Amino acid sequence: MKRIERFNLIDRIGRELQARMTYSDIRIYLSGFGVDTKKETSSINSKWVYCKEILADESDELLLKIADELKIEHAYDESITASIFLCHSSKDKFFVRELASKLQEKGVRVWLDEAEIKVGDSLTERIGNAIDKMDYFGVVLSKHSISSQWVQRELQIAIGKELNDKKVVVLPLLLEPVEIPVFLRDKLYADFTTPELFNKTFPMLLKALGVKPSKPKPIVKPDSTPIEPIVKSLTPIQRRLAEFEDIGIIDIDINKSYNPDPRKALYNMYLNLSKAPPDEWQQIFDAERRFPRHTMWRRAWIEGANIVIYCVPEELEEYHMKDILEDVNNSNKKYREYLTNLAQKEVVEHKDLQKEQDKLKDIKRRLGFD
Repeated sequence: MKRIERFNLIDRIGRELQARMTYSDIRIYLSGFGVDTKKETSSINSKWVYCKEILADESDELLLKIADELKIEHAYDESITASIFLCHSSKDKFFVRELASKLQEKGVRVWLDEAEIKVGDSLTERIGNAIDKMDYFGVVLSKHSISSQWVQRELQIAIGKELNDKKVVVLPLLLEPVEIPVFLRDKLYADFTTPELFNKTFPMLLKALGVKPSKPKPIVKPDSTPIEPIVKSLTPIQRRLAEFEDIGIIDIDINKSYNPDPRKALYNMYLNLSKAPPDEWQQIFDAERRFPRHTMWRRAWIEGANIVIYCVPEELEEYHMKDILEDVNNSNKKYREYLTNLAQKEVVEHKDLQKEQDKLKDIKRRLGFD
């Protein structure tokens, strides 16, 4: 549930309880749902404000239960089947955001620190409370997370909950082939190490969360509403972002690959891309390649719809392909971030321009030139 939707639902619950009950009745009623009604609030004379403050940190599931019992209409008629806290390194946030989005599409409540924690919150307290309230704790295992002290701290809290509740709540989610921590090795893990495994593994994760398979959606006739006006409403930057598809390596072009200097064993190996990347994408890729990550590092650059790497052909499989794939994935992610930031600036500039125009129109109207 989005923050504005939570705010509106809490507001309606508060108004409903204010109209129906006394202070004492509200406390008794909310206590029945497990709400801590003894915590301090700033409200003295307003039952509505008291309800809003007392419910501010409660889960979406609880708010929906209260709303349903009070017969308050809302857009969340389908019950949330499970909830999960996704523990991860910030360096894996792009994968985690995608996973969270797919889980939410299946009705799973997902807790992500970047979405839930506000400025001024106590990190330890907020995260501890969130882990305690979520049904499951998914820990994303990667080279970044296994060395993160913060991830280790969250994992210890979750293991403690698992021992206290005497049920499985910790679910390892393997993002990269890494050594699994000793205390997680006896658990079945979800393997997301390759894109090919995602479609196979994701249903297994849903099953572990107790999510029932979705019923096939009925075939719906295409909407006759013309699409063109919607497309035209996008700004150029927004259109670039909407139309951008991740660039990938699709083949090795053996016809283009050649040895520029027969005295050496080094070739210009041409890798075919799914399409020629934009200029900014090329700049990001060049930056990714600027700093060597091991002693076998080789020069690589973009030529049209190809990546060219200067190396011994046999080295490609052993050393370079993994590096190139990582650099391509990073370039896709950073290019999207770049376009997103440009689009956000564009929106701000448009709003500022609109304000100026509205101001001038108002002056024109007051001078009687309308």
